[in-house]
This record gives sequence, C-alpha cells and structure tokens, in this order.
Amino acid sequence: MSYAYVNADTETVSYTIEEAEEQANVYRTQRNTLLAETDWWAVSDRTMTQAETDYRQALRDVPQQDGFPINITWPTKPE
Repeated sequence: MSYAYVNADTETVSYTIEEAEEQANVYRTQRNTLLAETDWWAVSDRTMTQAETDYRQALRDVPQQDGFPINITWPTKPE
C-alpha cells in the first residue's frame, strides 16, 4: 500500500508505510541528536533563554507536525 502527499512545491510524493516509518525513525534520531547537543543549556546552574526553551520544545514537537515524517519544518537554533 502506498500513500501520496503534496509537498510545498505542489509536487505529489508517493511513499509506502514502511518508507514513512523508516523516515520517521531517521528524523527522530536527528531530533534526539539536536536535543542532546543543547542539553547543557538546561543544567541546573544555568537559566535557559526563552529562545532556547522554545527551540527545545519545537524539537520535541517535530513528530506532531502536520505532514510528519514526509514534510517537516526544523526549528532554527538560537544563537
């Protein structure tokens, strides 16, 4: 069984459930890596900025985005 998704460029993208699940795992691993890279922001002797807090929450919310895992928007890491 396959599904179709129309991306932002109005191109139809076809994928199988297995392909979508595999891509979801890749993106979750990428998300987890990005969260791990910013774990030091949340140490007990440091206060995160609102931008840092928002970024980390946006990373956690990636799997809930409409279109996940075929079409997602990654949050921008604050400087």
